[in-house]
Amino acid sequence: MRKEDEVEKDGFERKLEIHFMENVEEPEETLSDPQKPQEEPSRKRRYSGQDEEDGETVWQVTGEAQPERKSRRARKIVGLLLVFLLAGTVAAGYPIAREYFQEKSVAGKEVEVTIKKGSTSRDVGQLLKEKGLIRYKSAFLLKLYFSEYKGKIRYGTFELNKGMSLARVIKELATQDGQKENAFTVPEGYSIEMIAKKLEKEKVMPASEFLTAATKAAQTSHYKGIFPDKTRVYYQLQGYLYPDTYYLPEKVTGDQLVSMMLDEFDKKFDTARLDKAKSLGLTVEEVLIRASLVQKETENPKEYPTIAGVINNRLTRGMKLQFDSTVVYAITKGAYGMERVLYKDLEFDSPYNTYKNAGLPAGPICNPCLAAIDGVLNPQQHDFLYFQTDVTKNDGSNIYTKTYEEHAAASSTTTAVKKETGPTDTKKNK
Repeated sequence: MRKEDEVEKDGFERKLEIHFMENVEEPEETLSDPQKPQEEPSRKRRYSGQDEEDGETVWQVTGEAQPERKSRRARKIVGLLLVFLLAGTVAAGYPIAREYFQEKSVAGKEVEVTIKKGSTSRDVGQLLKEKGLIRYKSAFLLKLYFSEYKGKIRYGTFELNKGMSLARVIKELATQDGQKENAFTVPEGYSIEMIAKKLEKEKVMPASEFLTAATKAAQTSHYKGIFPDKTRVYYQLQGYLYPDTYYLPEKVTGDQLVSMMLDEFDKKFDTARLDKAKSLGLTVEEVLIRASLVQKETENPKEYPTIAGVINNRLTRGMKLQFDSTVVYAITKGAYGMERVLYKDLEFDSPYNTYKNAGLPAGPICNPCLAAIDGVLNPQQHDFLYFQTDVTKNDGSNIYTKTYEEHAAASSTTTAVKKETGPTDTKKNK
């Protein structure tokens, strides 16, 4: 028990003890006859019969303690024992009650917990205690019994942390899917169309089921007020299906998976990020459009804020973005996979094409990771207006320039390298 708990417990116990001591009533004494002489308080008389000659009653002093005094003392001892027993019980139960009623979660160390199939609630409680996630198994069992999740704890592997309240721990174990044997990973930067193809390839579900679920979920999403017109985009939920590893229950449906991905997005795009977006004058949709461009235009996460800065600079100056990734998305309808972007491709008629249209594309072109989102929310302040793939490094990074002349000079260098080594990327110079 922690030191502060011991102090709090001891104080609580003393208050109980004093309270009960003050309220133990003394037994009422029998009123004596004022006409009779007072008897010795520490003696009693025993009746031994009546003298037949003078008719006087004969009493004999025995020297034994008075029954009244013995009874009072015994009752007081029993009362005190009850007081200490009750105080001890309450004091012992106080930390359990404290954990039971604690509803606020705080920051804590991440802990991975694996619950075996067939485990009882007692088994789970013991495991959580051993992992340091709870202090009292009885508090966990009581909380579970009186919660809406009674009998709903799932088996599998779960990511918890030591700062979670009992209620939060129970909810995580009852609502999250921890079956790692059914893990499905959505890579960062995957589009809805790519996710659907991967699901079908790994025999999780038909691609059409997932695509239908993604279309349907957009109609009830709490973001629907900021979605672009559905006639202008391929999928309104593009950008909102967070890329991560998901542990799927057996026979998972498209609706269930889409719901899980949307829930994960809501966790990641938290209040702090919402407030940051508002301070920049951006809606969630606008943040995701920019983040999807950032995600697709570099393979180096360190460059996310830099490209976000380029987007800001070009839009501020009224320049078209001219990002190849928007053309690829438009032509392939989100499937990607184009080896090269040709000049004729730049004329493709689509609201996504940032070569033909000013401003941002009609919607996100993939589902960006959190780092890309944060890059947009924290753009780098600089004067760069152009960038192109650095084919000399060949690591997915870019060369950034401030003027068109610098950009053209860099293009000449990369063209010369390409002639020697052959094409190494699918991007036209920005």
